[in-house]
Amino acid sequence: MAKRALNFVIQHLGVCLLLTLVLVIAVDASWEVYRYGGEAYYLRIKRSAGTVALTKPVGMTITGHRYQGQAANAQGQVRAVAFKTFPDNPGPLRRGEFVKVTVNPHYGITDYQVVRSSQVPVKAASYTS
Repeated sequence: MAKRALNFVIQHLGVCLLLTLVLVIAVDASWEVYRYGGEAYYLRIKRSAGTVALTKPVGMTITGHRYQGQAANAQGQVRAVAFKTFPDNPGPLRRGEFVKVTVNPHYGITDYQVVRSSQVPVKAASYTS
């Protein structure tokens, strides 16, 4: 009886490992979307709202910048956003630049990147001027 059970496990071990791998990848992808996903809003930088101390992974402290203003998504919906720069790009951002921010419903602003004005959707550009 024990030998039959062992043979069964050995024969189906590959399938079990494959299913486990698929499950781990699905859970990881779901977490990435939940934690870092969100809707893109576009903000035109007017000025820095102040500075903030940022800590790099090596324990070094640098000066970052805070920004806030009215941002619009591709459909033209407007919302107030506030974010600080990241240690890998502490800024300052230039006046008039467009920034695409990712607004996560659970964690707030999870990402930002400077974009060209040609990359801003028409409806968003009309609200960010």
